Amino acid sequence: MPHPHEYLLKEYALSIEKLVPLTPEPIIAEAKKLHETLSADENASERQIRQALIYIGKKEYPYRKAYESLCASDEEMRLQEAALKKIDTEIVAKMKPALDSGVHLTDYVNSKLFEKDLTSEERYRVEQAILEAHDVIGKQCDDRAKERAETYEKLVADAKAEQEKMQALIDGLRAMAERDPKWASEIIGKADQFEEGWSIVERDPSYDEIQKEIENWTAVFEEAEDEIPPV
Repeated sequence: MPHPHEYLLKEYALSIEKLVPLTPEPIIAEAKKLHETLSADENASERQIRQALIYIGKKEYPYRKAYESLCASDEEMRLQEAALKKIDTEIVAKMKPALDSGVHLTDYVNSKLFEKDLTSEERYRVEQAILEAHDVIGKQCDDRAKERAETYEKLVADAKAEQEKMQALIDGLRAMAERDPKWASEIIGKADQFEEGWSIVERDPSYDEIQKEIENWTAVFEEAEDEIPPV
């Protein structure tokens, strides 16, 4: 019998496979163990699964951000170069007008031109070349990060510091719910939304967005105080 939250658990399993190279092995092992435990428990709630995703996401966030900072700047171009080397020259010739105009290979594949310019067999070859290139680039980035271990560790530390600042903002926003029961549920809902951003299957929380939310609620409370008539 499938788990009541099978789709979310599958999303969780896929996210583990997509953790960036150099994510510490204990974090990966813990993520897998949590997934196994939740999958085996048919009474595990959606909230429990999402809390597990947030828990793991908070741990892996600094390593992912460091990895992206170290490797992502030129990844698109390196991916294109690696993929083109694996594609037959006659197929590359058909794509050349679009690529020479500045369209990146991955954007080209997602465009209508891809189907217009190439046969189904040619499209398959291009897609396979991109998949193979992804593996090559991932290995290259892993090697580069290892070679630049000192830089990588500093990037991890910087990402952790930024994460702590954002978490402090989220906690500060949540605390604002105590100022007025009228707005409490709405404020807690926004804080929960930002907290959900730590999940490995959600968009990262944004420092600016959290700060803006705090500023908005500060203005609401100040306006409410101004409206209280003097005694």
